[in-house]
Amino acid sequence: MAGARLQFADLEPVGPGTPTGRYFRSFWQPVLRGKDLRAGRARPVEILGEKLTVYRGEDGVANVTAFRCPHRGTPLSIGWVEGDGLRCRYHGWKFDGAGQCTEQPNDDENFTHRIRIPKYPTQEYVGLIFAYLGDGEPPPFPRYPDLDQPGVILADPVEVLPCGFWNRFDNDHSHIPWVHRATAFRTGRKDLLLLRQEDVEETPYGWIGYRSVKGEKADGGRAFGIGRLTHFFMPNVRLFWAPTRAKGFEGRKLFDTKVVWTVPVNDTSHAAFDVTHTPIEGDEGQAYIESRTRQQEQEAETRWDLAEKVLAGDMTLEELPDDMGAYTSFAIEDYVTQVGQGPIAGRGREALAKSDARLILLRKLWLREVNALIDGMPMTQWKIPEKPLNLAASGQG
Repeated sequence: MAGARLQFADLEPVGPGTPTGRYFRSFWQPVLRGKDLRAGRARPVEILGEKLTVYRGEDGVANVTAFRCPHRGTPLSIGWVEGDGLRCRYHGWKFDGAGQCTEQPNDDENFTHRIRIPKYPTQEYVGLIFAYLGDGEPPPFPRYPDLDQPGVILADPVEVLPCGFWNRFDNDHSHIPWVHRATAFRTGRKDLLLLRQEDVEETPYGWIGYRSVKGEKADGGRAFGIGRLTHFFMPNVRLFWAPTRAKGFEGRKLFDTKVVWTVPVNDTSHAAFDVTHTPIEGDEGQAYIESRTRQQEQEAETRWDLAEKVLAGDMTLEELPDDMGAYTSFAIEDYVTQVGQGPIAGRGREALAKSDARLILLRKLWLREVNALIDGMPMTQWKIPEKPLNLAASGQG
């Protein structure tokens, strides 16, 4: 009903039909890392409080469809991929690439023409499988010029944290010298210990943040180089630059472009789909891929076990292994602070400060847009810049 006004805590539920769930579903969202799905295989996923089946046909094309067979409710992911479709393991019902039932082997008088499962528009981009889960025709698929430049693209193992997505959204810039203090000392990164501030402003795509050392002018602070800027694309995509932490490539003033999609799994957990572009090619690019992949994949197996030990008080962040990569220790440090916050409704009143400008603006934008959605009013048509943002950040554009 027009005039209803949501409060911040109302933005946490994400299931079908909820205001936040409806808003997320009006955009393309990543659902799985592409390399985690081989041809001829299917996997169950949960995104936005909704269970789905993601499968890659024998032709190599990724598909997103219903979680259950409409016959008896068996998960389709435990069945077989046949051609571009799926066959249910329970009674052999088969569904083609458009979701149409084509076979009911146990029934002489079948009614396949009346049975169809939802099939969602699907795209594969920068190592991720995306789906459009909203109603009607999907909007044009968004591409990010900073990721379409020459160089190496790597999609990291997907991070799934047992806390709401706002806990990651609200992860401000001023946390770095405190949350990541242990990594700074272990790796000799004194720059991480600088006290920071960030000024933010709305843009045609979301917001831009200007980082600087505390006390500097935001427009003149150069201590962080290209890393002084961060961009947020509504509703849930952050782009920023950071010195590469891949083993063997540290200390070269080599900056990664990092783009992170934060997507709710359900009301109490979220997934972070992290894609990195690094401007190196050829043999050096291949060496980078091997180093970064080896580091990320090996340490992904144990990082959350260690994080839970820290939350339980069984160890401290300062006791993480000395040879642990900075990518992984950063992830563990963020995990314990974000998961430790718990749900929005259980925190009580927050004492927000001037240093919380980023999260204050983002909450304002989200409340404005979702309130417009439930009121039936026009929402902002966000526009991704046509040129890479790194060119403007480095003074080339």
